[in-house]
Amino acid sequence: MGFRERVMGIPWVYKYFSSGISRPESGAWFANEIIRAAPKARILDVGCGPADVVSRLGDVNYLGIDHNPKYIETARTRFGSRAEFHCWDVTDTRLTALGEFDIVLMLGVLHHLTDGEIFTMLQHASTTLKPTGRLITFDCAVDRGQHPIARILARLDRGRYVRTTDRYRELISKHLTPVEVVVRHDLLRVPYTNTIITAKLF
Repeated sequence: MGFRERVMGIPWVYKYFSSGISRPESGAWFANEIIRAAPKARILDVGCGPADVVSRLGDVNYLGIDHNPKYIETARTRFGSRAEFHCWDVTDTRLTALGEFDIVLMLGVLHHLTDGEIFTMLQHASTTLKPTGRLITFDCAVDRGQHPIARILARLDRGRYVRTTDRYRELISKHLTPVEVVVRHDLLRVPYTNTIITAKLF
């Protein structure tokens, strides 16, 4: 693990960095226009980090999992009264006992994983979805025609596997059907390209 990974793995560093560069309206847009969680929806957040997204969700049944115990500790401190958190990964067999979910989130996850790791993660994640459920991914991307600063920042990201939008779609298509692909360049205070993919079971 490199220096950037170690530093950004500290919850308070991650929180202040993220809040400092995010536009205030971006979180609400993502929750209202992309997640669109119905009341009491069951949500599984894979790689939840400090679970900032919980603050944007309404009355839902949220389960966040992450392999970083510091993130889980922070998430429990902030949102433990309204959500459940475990230091698991998506391959943990204990997940199967918790039933199926309406929404599975992978926010800022795929660009940290190799193609093989994504294959395994999506294979397991797809088994946790209800037949009508949705998988939502959110990652930085490198795409033709993007702002030069956005491309530089993507290359500097601590995730080692930043891909094109088409490549993210291709990897997801091996397990689910992408039904919506959104590319935004304006969710941060600086030029940055984010690819958001919503997928459903075949």
